[in-house]
Amino acid sequence: MTVDEVVSICVPTFNGAEFLGAALASALAQGPHMGELLVCDDASTDETPALIRSISDPRVRYERFETNAGQPGNFNRCLSQARGAFWTLLSADDRLDPAFLAVGVAALRDHPDCGYFVAATATIDAAGFVTGEKRPWPAARRLPRSETSEALLGGAAFNLLGLLVRREALVAVGAFRTDLTWGHDWEWIMRLSAACDGVYSSRVLAEYRVHDGSGTEAVLRNGSNGPQELAILREAIARLNAGRRLRVGPPALRRFGARYLFFAEHALLRRRRRPALANLRDAVRADRGVLTRVTFWKLLLGCTAPGAYTRMHAAGAREHGI
Repeated sequence: MTVDEVVSICVPTFNGAEFLGAALASALAQGPHMGELLVCDDASTDETPALIRSISDPRVRYERFETNAGQPGNFNRCLSQARGAFWTLLSADDRLDPAFLAVGVAALRDHPDCGYFVAATATIDAAGFVTGEKRPWPAARRLPRSETSEALLGGAAFNLLGLLVRREALVAVGAFRTDLTWGHDWEWIMRLSAACDGVYSSRVLAEYRVHDGSGTEAVLRNGSNGPQELAILREAIARLNAGRRLRVGPPALRRFGARYLFFAEHALLRRRRRPALANLRDAVRADRGVLTRVTFWKLLLGCTAPGAYTRMHAAGAREHGI
């Protein structure tokens, strides 16, 4: 290992003490490539400071901020405070496989012209049990910038977890947008994929935790995700369409329409009528074709009686392919 291969693992956190210890332990198990573990505390009021003080490892650097900057603002602190030649962001409720950095650094050493490495991920529940896997592509491959942004719009999505980025690429991409309260990570990844080539591993090297206290779950509870997601999507489509004869966009919009139908059902099964209606509205805004789907009308009718829809679903009457 050389000084040019030292990694900053950055953990943005706000009142995340419940799972923070597991996240930090997974980072500290990364081996010699892990040069620093930077924790950016966004004015937490829970046991986070005490938990950090209990860790004696000299690689841990704790930066506590008294002003809450919100998630994208705290992500930007992780960017500006990091010192390593490589950078990765680990949410306070997620975990890294012990081999993540070794595999990622080796891949970028073998592909010196690539700006980032990304790995497949698993989903885990609150107890840490694996509930699924996410492989954007079935096998290891290079991710050329000329194709990857369009592939991301088409559904081959990855997020910040399992992503290792060269400092030069960070400089090229710039900061997270603080005018967004949802989708700022996806918007940043779209810019990253357009700025440089990457390299992908289909090996599962990180675990994304799904639980009721997560920020994602909070947004799904109120159905506020749609407008900003659609704005980001249309901006990305406009960038990709510039100067092209073949237009991209309709398949991505159809995929988002289906995504919002899924979110609407997610809300109905929890008897949350307002976020269900909000997601049905956003489904139509993304793709008016959803109006021809039986699923849309079943969900809309279900909004008048969420409990009845829940019972219908439990009885096995859910339509496949939503």
